[in-house]
Amino acid sequence: MSSAALLTQTLTLPSTGVVLRNRLALAPMAGMTDVPFRTLAWSFGAGHMVSEMITSKPELWDTGKSRSRRVLIDSVTPQAVQIAGFDPEVMADSARRLVDDGVELIDINFGCPAKKVCRKAAGSALLSDIDQIQRIVSAVASAVDVPISIKTRTGLTLQDQAGTAAAVAAQNAGARLVVMHGRSRACRFKGSALPARLQKVTKQLSVPLLVNGDIVDAATARQALSASGAQGVMIGRAAMGQPWLFAELLGRPLPDFDQRLDVIYKHLQMMHTFYGSESGSRIARKHMQAYLQRWGANQLTAEFMPLSDGVAQCHWFEQQRQRLLDMAHGQQSQRKEQAAA
Repeated sequence: MSSAALLTQTLTLPSTGVVLRNRLALAPMAGMTDVPFRTLAWSFGAGHMVSEMITSKPELWDTGKSRSRRVLIDSVTPQAVQIAGFDPEVMADSARRLVDDGVELIDINFGCPAKKVCRKAAGSALLSDIDQIQRIVSAVASAVDVPISIKTRTGLTLQDQAGTAAAVAAQNAGARLVVMHGRSRACRFKGSALPARLQKVTKQLSVPLLVNGDIVDAATARQALSASGAQGVMIGRAAMGQPWLFAELLGRPLPDFDQRLDVIYKHLQMMHTFYGSESGSRIARKHMQAYLQRWGANQLTAEFMPLSDGVAQCHWFEQQRQRLLDMAHGQQSQRKEQAAA
């Protein structure tokens, strides 16, 4: 079976009644996979999406950042939010509040390697305390009547199997979906992901497992699925600058160059609308940098970065549209000539 054929299949979370529309998920990435980007990813076929990570600390619940990360997206199901923390009761209370607001799946972060998260004994730091992972999942699962998922890594280092122990403990405590990144905490995002390290945990789980890490196209999706034995994949950094990647991995028609420029322009407008002109323009810079890099137009990034409001950014893009279109067609012709030589 091709990777596209597998990924287009639905995925049932056992004992929950929740069915993901396919097996291709978008990874939560702080500062990147916000409401505008997730809206685009869903439109291109992503079957499961989780919000950017929010802290479970009640004193930070009503900050602007936390509120924006909890916004639900119409037509998306299940509405999923990721929480991080170390106190089981605090996290259980956060889960209750989220479910009261309409959230349909709670994801728990046991994988983030960022120092600011780990030094608070959260994220991947919890891989050093499997009992605490089990206590957290148990408390959250007991507090709400929606599915619980976890996202974690293979271990603390390349040598240990803490990720396997965490996944099994989470399953035993009530988790109904596991996502595992094929790197350890020590690796952060360096080196290559090792999906074969998931084989051991795959054999010990009765709930679905999604493999994450270095999946950038159909070939790497196929290899990750084969090496890990996972039931689906989660895409992270590879989706930045190309939300249409989900359509490609599902074997669907891709937008042409002109349509891709429409998507980029729409994304710009969505960010300005969601955050406001000034804040939206700041957030748009990192997304536009990703788009221009994928486009082979890095030289234009320096022109875009100083633009400080939505009107200026949209005007700049309108002025550059034909240049970008000509650039893409020129690169395509060059590739065809090289292939024919």
